[in-house]
Amino acid sequence: MDSETILKSLRKKPLAPPDLLTQGWSCDQAAIRRILPHREPFLLLDRLIGLDLDQAVLAASRRIDPGDPVLRGHFPGLPVYPGALQVEMIGQAGLCLYSFLERQSREIAAEPRPLKVRATKILGAHFLESVLPGQEVMVVVKKLAQDPYLASVQGQVIYAGRICAAALCEVCFLE
Repeated sequence: MDSETILKSLRKKPLAPPDLLTQGWSCDQAAIRRILPHREPFLLLDRLIGLDLDQAVLAASRRIDPGDPVLRGHFPGLPVYPGALQVEMIGQAGLCLYSFLERQSREIAAEPRPLKVRATKILGAHFLESVLPGQEVMVVVKKLAQDPYLASVQGQVIYAGRICAAALCEVCFLE
């Protein structure tokens, strides 16, 4: 299936299976810091809120802080959270997903070792609704493909049940 066809399907239906958010599993930002190399102000996930290893799906959340400096300059007077940062949220959630998939465990390693990767492509992105200050969005990602060198995810940013953004991202493993 080509990327445009996948993106069109992501615009219509949430990726998260219905029971993903009722598992009682979560990780806070301190745990996310053990998985990702990102730090403030560029750590863009607040909590991991659902994980299905069999279906390779992960959900995370992020509250868009009205005081975030990026909002002062992005459409002043009518601030909108930038689409590029929404794609970055999808990418960060994807890295978390691949970390759990690599170990086939919901647990974070005792000696965590963030995956060493670099973004290689944004295969496409669609922005459907504005993400605004004060909103708490859900970021859902699902594994698309993986080999020893490259991995890709499809992802959505969702607010109040509405899909705000959809993207396909690819990374290269550095080791």
